[in-house]
Amino acid sequence: MRARTLALFATLGALALTPLSSGCGRDPAAPSSSTLVRDLRAASGSGDGERVGRWLLAELFAPGGEAKQATEARKQLAALPKERGVYASLSQALADEGHGAPRAAADAFVATLVAARESEVRDGERELVAWMAAHRLVALRGSVADLWKKHKATIDDLVARPGRLGWRAVAELVEWWAVESFDEVKVIDKAYDAQVTARMGCVKGLRIAGPFGHATAADRRRSFPAEGAPWPAAFPPDPVRGSTPRVLKTDQTRCVASAVEPTLDGIFYVETYVTTEAERELLIAVQGSVKVWVDDVPVVERDLRDWGVWQRFGGAVRVGKGRHRVLARIVGDSASVRVLNRDGSPAGLASDLEAGKPYGLTPAVALPSPNPIDALVTAIARGAEPDIDPVVRILAAHAAGVEAMQDVAAVLLEPLVGKDAAPFALELAASLVGRDPALPDELRKRSEKMFHQRAAAADPKLWVSRAWLTLEEAEQRGLVDSVEPMRKLVAEFPEVIELGDQLARIYGKLGWRAERMRVARDLAARFPKSMPALRLLLAALDDDGSLAEADAVAERVKRLDPDVEIDIDRALARRDWKAAVAELKKLQARRPDRRDLPGRIADALTRGGDPSAAAAELEKALAKKPSDSGLRLRLADRAYAKGDVSALRRALAETLQAGGKGSDIREAVELLEGASALEPYRIDGRSVIKAFEAWEKSGKHMDGVAARVLDYSAVWVHPDGSSEMLEHEILKMQSQEAIGKESEQEPPSGLVLRLRVIKPDGSVLEPEPVAGKPTLTMPHLEVGDYLEIEHINPTGPESYKGRSYRGPHWFFREADKGYWRSEFVTITPKDRPLEIEVLGQVAPPKLSDKGTFVERRWRMDESPPAPEEPDSVSAREFLPSVRVGWGQSFEDTLAKLVDVANDETPLDPRLRRRALEIARGAGPGDREALARKAYDWVLDNVENGPENDGRRAVLGKSGSRQAAFSHLLRQLGVPVTFAIAKNKLAMPPRGKMSEIEGYDSLVLRLETGKGIRWLTVKDKFAPYGYVPAEVRGQTAVVLVPGTPRETIAVGAADVTDGIGIKGRADLREDGSATIELTQSFTGKVGIGMRGVFDKVPEGKRLDFVESRLLARNLPGARVRDVQLENMTHLGEPLVMKVKAEVTQLVRSEGAGFALKSLFPLHLAQLATLPTRQTPLLLGASSHFELDFQIVVPASVRMPAELPGGTLRDGERVVMVKDAVEGHSLRLVRVIDIPAARVQPGAEYAGFVAFVQKADALVEREIALGR
Repeated sequence: MRARTLALFATLGALALTPLSSGCGRDPAAPSSSTLVRDLRAASGSGDGERVGRWLLAELFAPGGEAKQATEARKQLAALPKERGVYASLSQALADEGHGAPRAAADAFVATLVAARESEVRDGERELVAWMAAHRLVALRGSVADLWKKHKATIDDLVARPGRLGWRAVAELVEWWAVESFDEVKVIDKAYDAQVTARMGCVKGLRIAGPFGHATAADRRRSFPAEGAPWPAAFPPDPVRGSTPRVLKTDQTRCVASAVEPTLDGIFYVETYVTTEAERELLIAVQGSVKVWVDDVPVVERDLRDWGVWQRFGGAVRVGKGRHRVLARIVGDSASVRVLNRDGSPAGLASDLEAGKPYGLTPAVALPSPNPIDALVTAIARGAEPDIDPVVRILAAHAAGVEAMQDVAAVLLEPLVGKDAAPFALELAASLVGRDPALPDELRKRSEKMFHQRAAAADPKLWVSRAWLTLEEAEQRGLVDSVEPMRKLVAEFPEVIELGDQLARIYGKLGWRAERMRVARDLAARFPKSMPALRLLLAALDDDGSLAEADAVAERVKRLDPDVEIDIDRALARRDWKAAVAELKKLQARRPDRRDLPGRIADALTRGGDPSAAAAELEKALAKKPSDSGLRLRLADRAYAKGDVSALRRALAETLQAGGKGSDIREAVELLEGASALEPYRIDGRSVIKAFEAWEKSGKHMDGVAARVLDYSAVWVHPDGSSEMLEHEILKMQSQEAIGKESEQEPPSGLVLRLRVIKPDGSVLEPEPVAGKPTLTMPHLEVGDYLEIEHINPTGPESYKGRSYRGPHWFFREADKGYWRSEFVTITPKDRPLEIEVLGQVAPPKLSDKGTFVERRWRMDESPPAPEEPDSVSAREFLPSVRVGWGQSFEDTLAKLVDVANDETPLDPRLRRRALEIARGAGPGDREALARKAYDWVLDNVENGPENDGRRAVLGKSGSRQAAFSHLLRQLGVPVTFAIAKNKLAMPPRGKMSEIEGYDSLVLRLETGKGIRWLTVKDKFAPYGYVPAEVRGQTAVVLVPGTPRETIAVGAADVTDGIGIKGRADLREDGSATIELTQSFTGKVGIGMRGVFDKVPEGKRLDFVESRLLARNLPGARVRDVQLENMTHLGEPLVMKVKAEVTQLVRSEGAGFALKSLFPLHLAQLATLPTRQTPLLLGASSHFELDFQIVVPASVRMPAELPGGTLRDGERVVMVKDAVEGHSLRLVRVIDIPAARVQPGAEYAGFVAFVQKADALVEREIALGR
């Protein structure tokens, strides 16, 4: 039901609408829409079918249209003579289809086409009417029995004499003819193929070359050498990937030519030559093309970054007499080329592939686009808002939907789905909103339901919306609740077979067999020539065991469709292999083009106990089609099972020699041979356990919640960069914590060799898979048990012919487990210059010569759990590890990132309107102001989430803020690019493989017209222009061609990350004081504090400041007032002004007072360990400035001076300049601890001494006399 619901109102194609709730649409009252319905209602009582038809269309789709008025218009049409015009017929067809009368709708669609052939409706509009009618007519094949049989003569006549139908409508009808003729012809042979090829206007004889580029979106726009002629056998290799494009071996079946040899992804070219006997105007359409040339003159170009461009399917050209080269850039290794007359009929030109002959002696002339909606869509993409009536909008939206441009259709239909939307427009919106690429999923789902609800309320005869809502309710409340509503729908719309089919399926899911059978019989009786109805009845009869009646129904099905596999499926279900073979051979006699049939016959013969006959069948088929790798794989599999270990390799070689791709055989070879090659490297797990237990009995023990008794891997790397990795681990459970972690295991990838629990007594328990459960439960896992996992995981090459290889990163230790034996083995080609990156205390490997390979073994034994220390760097940076590879290059990686960073998203006009709304008030040429507006809006409205499509992040207000911001800037015309910045805290690279890892920060680069602005768009409270401290002043690589390096300049927003405190305390005689403080939070600290205050309710702000912020600086302070400034002005420091009372700022001590240590920083907390084994990471900068005055009573005797001083440790500084000023004390201090790494050993010892001295300097008390 769902599929039918979505497909029914493909009346307007696969288009989607932007719901008003998304906020991206408008509710415009276009002049033509607001008055159209009122004006056309004057047609009531008219005898003009076209006028009444336009009235009916308006009631169905135009704003203000009503179901009651549509019913009146439909009745009036029924009373008119049958010979009606295009709009009379089209409106009747759409109304009848929507209201559950598919047979009447089909007749009316045919009438529409007949009328359109000679219609005087203006050009462009007429072609769209015919296209809609043809597309909808073909879509009704499954709903109307004998549709083709009834209208075959008419369709044949329309195809033979298309008149003014337009080439897209003719193409729909020709493709329908091809499908129906396929079912009617007795044998699919070369004569039939030639007939189909000629009637569809396809060129026979195509040459394909490729792949060019390196499989990126940007390749679609690049020019490659194949655009010249003639083609050489091979072209220059791609500089990035290294692959060599070439002319490919192809096979053409009817219209489509495909490569029959293995190819990589990339760009391909298809070419052919056609000859005209005189000057002619032609229409060229190439499947999957992004650019098409005729005699080197571009006639079609589709840059997928341009919104709405995909509808440019065909190109028109005027050529002179002679030979002409047709060339297309395509995105896959198969294509069809259709050369047509302007009316859509086949041009019937002779073709050849003789590239050496001259062509294009008379220059070709590109003609205006023949694509019906090209001019309209191009104008909208430029920002125009054409004033067109709803009928034309419906027609154009249908065309956009057929071309899978749901976003374009949504824009066209926006004026029709406002508050006064007509019911058919609402149902159309509902059935198609789920495919708008600009909308996030949640918004699509919500809008689909809302539109269906509005449609059903506006017109209860809309069966699709009512059925959809019924099923939606069933999903929430259960299928039983859908039974009665669905029964009512079946009774109300008896012609709609889909409703009965859905009701039968509901009964089947509920297990109500009698009800299911009753519905199936009723449908078969009412639709005796409907394939869906008969197949439904057949399934019910087979399930019920009524085999004789089922046989009779099966015969009826076969009479309707000779290619149907009913008897085959039923024989296989009964395991009647002999009958299955007989039926398969009958089908093979009729369909010799079906390549899957020989294998299926052989499979049935094997299952029936006759493997020799199966092999003979495969050999016979292979003689006819030697390049069929599927057949060879079946034969090779049989031979391999008998012990012929070279069978698969031999089959692969023979397939390639015969011109086949052999991909399936190659995968089997790689898996099996990889496993075989690694067999000598397998380790007996029980022997390892035995040795470990003997070691334990000697009084030794592995620390940790579990002991990794064995952590072993062997990687066999082939010259092409592919590899097989054997992993074998054995864990001993030493705690309940370990059992909790390890009792549920993800199924290992690749070929699983061992997955089991080994008990201390040697017994073995293996897990049982449970359907639907993603993990495996390790049975009866207890402390003292061993968990053994062994598997082989194959990995394909990362580059062409093994130019580069990056191996796994192998670690010899981890935090919570001791490693008794950890070993890493690599077997790599001797002729590859291996790069090895070693971290930590790893002994050199043991090398062994293995012919053309080299074996390296690294091993570490009895490693205790790795230390876990506070504020440590990532464990990956200090755990002992090894990584191997070859051909890795920083520049090659950057080149790949350039292509990935290129935003291919088209600029949707709806998003442009949103962007202009956001930027209102900023001058159109002021890039900085535009960017600030966009930045502020994104931070205020977009919640960070996983969605990386900028359009969806903007419209759904959830997703990547960076993507949303960059998309808005593109819409506003502000140049923005991505860059990767070097992190100054990153670990220094150990080699070429780790060099790129230091560039781990993604930043945006804006060209403001007044300079370059660097920024990140991530944190909600980060000021515009903010970049983290760790990348300020660092090198950034701009991800554009050439990868220029630039230094990230420190901007105004990149202030110091820290706190500034200014204030005054008025000390009283009793030691209490009144305090006034002004604290400024800047940079990263300001960002964090804004986030904190954003979560604190205003009513709890005083308590929060008193207990969480002021208590550590001024113990005992009672806050009286707090004021926050610049909370929303992100470019300014966050300022907190506090008024407080302190009961004891000083304490009595002998004859005087002692001023407590104020504003202590406790820097020693940064170094809590006396020594470290791992680097200390100071991940954030700490900057603190204090200027605090304490006014003391006159009775207090002031000290002559206050001690101060400056401490330094590299870039770290602590400066104290406290002073006595009159009868007050002034505390002036600056502490600056930049983000950095502190290495273990002498550097860390120096840091510990520094922070301890700093605390002593800052946190001392001050003595006052009386």
